[in-house]
Amino acid sequence: MGQQPGLDGLRGLSVLAVIAYHAGFSTFHGGFLGVEVFFVVSGYLITTLLLEEHERAAGISLRSFWVRRARRLLPALAVVLTATTVWALIWGSPEQASQMRGDLVWAVSYLANWGQILGDVPYFASADPPLLRHLWSLAVEEQWYVVWPLVFIWLMRRTRSDRRRARLIAVGAVVSYVLAWWVLRGGASPMGWPVSGADRINFAYLSTPTRASGLLLGAAAAFAWRPWRRPGLERLPSRPLDLTLGISIGVLISAFIGADLTAGYMYPWVLAATAIASLVAIGVVVHPAASGARAVLGNRWIVAVGRRSYGLYLWHWPVFVVVGATNGGLGPFLLGSAVTVVLSEVAYRTVEVPMRSGLLGRWWKRRAPGRRAVVAIGMVSVVSLSVAVAAVDEFDASVGGVEQEFVLGGVDQVDAVAVDEPTGASVTTAVDEEPVESTPSGLAPTRTTVGDPVDDVAPTTTLPVPSTTIPLVLPEEPVRLVILGDSQAGSLAVNLPSGIEEYFDVVDGSSDGCSIHESGIVRSSLPFALDMAMCEGVLDRWERRASAGGVALVVLGAWDVLDLEVDGVARPFASLEWNAIFVERLGAAVSRVLDVGATVALLEVACMRPVDVDGAGVPALPERGDDARVAHLNSVLAGYAEATDGVTFVEGPDAWCADETIATDLDYRWDGVHVYRPGAKLIIETVAPALLGLAVLG
Repeated sequence: MGQQPGLDGLRGLSVLAVIAYHAGFSTFHGGFLGVEVFFVVSGYLITTLLLEEHERAAGISLRSFWVRRARRLLPALAVVLTATTVWALIWGSPEQASQMRGDLVWAVSYLANWGQILGDVPYFASADPPLLRHLWSLAVEEQWYVVWPLVFIWLMRRTRSDRRRARLIAVGAVVSYVLAWWVLRGGASPMGWPVSGADRINFAYLSTPTRASGLLLGAAAAFAWRPWRRPGLERLPSRPLDLTLGISIGVLISAFIGADLTAGYMYPWVLAATAIASLVAIGVVVHPAASGARAVLGNRWIVAVGRRSYGLYLWHWPVFVVVGATNGGLGPFLLGSAVTVVLSEVAYRTVEVPMRSGLLGRWWKRRAPGRRAVVAIGMVSVVSLSVAVAAVDEFDASVGGVEQEFVLGGVDQVDAVAVDEPTGASVTTAVDEEPVESTPSGLAPTRTTVGDPVDDVAPTTTLPVPSTTIPLVLPEEPVRLVILGDSQAGSLAVNLPSGIEEYFDVVDGSSDGCSIHESGIVRSSLPFALDMAMCEGVLDRWERRASAGGVALVVLGAWDVLDLEVDGVARPFASLEWNAIFVERLGAAVSRVLDVGATVALLEVACMRPVDVDGAGVPALPERGDDARVAHLNSVLAGYAEATDGVTFVEGPDAWCADETIATDLDYRWDGVHVYRPGAKLIIETVAPALLGLAVLG
């Protein structure tokens, strides 16, 4: 085949798409498909090299093949892993250092894709991205390099024609696509693991069996299409080939712009279309007559990018995470890109090219002076770095603060609780009538909170809600309290004060990053968005946790004050469409809990004071600090509670909205949103009488 600059150009185009995707630019939210192009190109190139070696030597040297792959891949990866680990240990956050302890083992063993499948954070989650998250694709390729030569040898021995071999491999690709489709529609994984929710998308996107399709299609094409072996093809007209390349590149760019990693149509349809378009592009650029196509993808600049694509891919993600260039900001992107280009170019010239040429082997054979010292230094460095990584403590940003002791209020607070007369279902800690808000749209009353009304929200009127008091009888046994919701719920559950177990048997049913949405995208005015497809199946978790009954305390708010995009259509916060979707999804979530016999308490959303702090993973979103948005959300929650039997809107601490000293104290909420132990004590002591009253009322 010889050198094919057009294939390097195709790689260059693909790595640029991946970089744009990782930078968080919404224009290229399908740029992750650049990896699929890489897979197809790799399948084609590796199989072609094996075919040429087999024809030349009447066999395959597995040792030589694997040594060549090691020279190509290992040195550059070792440099990136070393640099990233050192940075994480010295300058990184405690969470990043803790992540490295687990991720490094998966990365070194080329099993990063399986490490992410078995982990708790989906690949496509926006918050707290791991520094080595991008290595999943290298793991898939390396696993392919280990297995494919063995399969190739078997095929050459067991089958008689390239056409038959191509058909068999293509069938394997189809099986891979069907497997992804099967898993996403609720089937078990090939190993029999039950996968659900976000795990299904994670498995389909990351696993070797479901992503081998592109590699297999490239391999099948290598058996079927080697046009340089056919004399006379160079005399064919170039224009039809050039037009074909233009169409295939157009399909790829459309996919890079329009695809959605979590959409149902991705697997296998868009993935397959991307692989086929890649095959067409490969078939054209290796054709001897495709002069125009070769000129386009053989341009020296795009070829230069393609030849450096491995290093660019390795370096760009950790650099982007370090400089904060993953959320669509132009300034951080330009800075991250500049640093990436410099680092990857230095590594390309000093590590990749020399090692590919066998420099290390020649140096070793010459018995150069000092080689033992170099080996000793390398071994000491590896051992020291390994010990340092192993010594890193587990880190959980959600746990912190001074230990607290639970106190169940005074006699006046414990003796009585109020029950709304209309349904008898709502319990608060108030004992007298007080004015609350009610909206003409039928949303139930709630108390006034700080802030101006959100645009498009109907004006409110103040109405009295009659209440009556009943004696509060403490249950003989601790009340089963299931805390459901997002990371705010999780922070409350893990930071509760000691002594709480006397009154409550607490179950943590939270899911980080997940509200009541199992689809759609929540968006901030900042360049930040979170795809709620990662939360598919979260309501199953709610149902499982609440299945033993008791009181379910639902803690929401952090993601629910943002705008919502559903099926590609924006639903601005507090619009009629947003209200309708939120109430519908809230009802779907709550009904799952009610159906298994639990009583539901919706905790009042606190006024938030978000700040940018290390380890937050999410910037200080301005919507969270907008008290008017919080007030509207509370009106919706209270309205739903008023209209639904078995559901109560429970008022939280006044201090979050009324006392700026407490509201902004990072000892109470470490990032202005998620509580530490003092904040958890404040909440649970405020709502405990109401929750105990609900337990008594059933």
